[in-house]
Amino acid sequence: MIRTWPIVFATLGGALALCACSNPKVADPAGTSPKPAPTPAHRIAGLDQQTRDALKREYRALAIKNDCSRSFKDLDGAWRFVGETKTPSYSETLTFSGTRWTSVQQGAPDGTYIEATVGGEIRCLFNNRVLIRTDKVEPAGAFGNVVGEDYPCDLLGDMAMSGDRMLMICYFDWDVRTSAGLEFEYERVGAQQK
Repeated sequence: MIRTWPIVFATLGGALALCACSNPKVADPAGTSPKPAPTPAHRIAGLDQQTRDALKREYRALAIKNDCSRSFKDLDGAWRFVGETKTPSYSETLTFSGTRWTSVQQGAPDGTYIEATVGGEIRCLFNNRVLIRTDKVEPAGAFGNVVGEDYPCDLLGDMAMSGDRMLMICYFDWDVRTSAGLEFEYERVGAQQK
């Protein structure tokens, strides 16, 4: 995933539950809501470090239970970054294969051109929220990525209709309020232009 600072784009379609998790009945990790479960973002008022640490523990435990070994519906394949960014000459191809992801990134984030390969694992949490884990960054630190980090992302888009566009909202600092996330817009490689 990229750590560049994109410009916020228009939201694509509604949310889509993408994963075929091994434990699909887990919708509310704290088990506190009898109606359709809100995400933890709706239960957290202000995120101090203690709250973020508790959320990390909760999400990591949930990701272990929901290993998504059956993969993610309509996510496999290559996606091209089509959003706007302040990084000069930026391009990215994000590829999903089962529970693995790889991102090939190019650009000049600090004025010097760099090519990087970043990869890792994607795990189901609940609804359209996933946990992104990074286990490869070459060269180290490229585009702000670090081996061993993890963070939640929401997967949104029109995948229910055509499967050709996706919006990811990622919460690198674990503040899972939508307004605190960074948005990344992708289009499936080889998608028909409409």
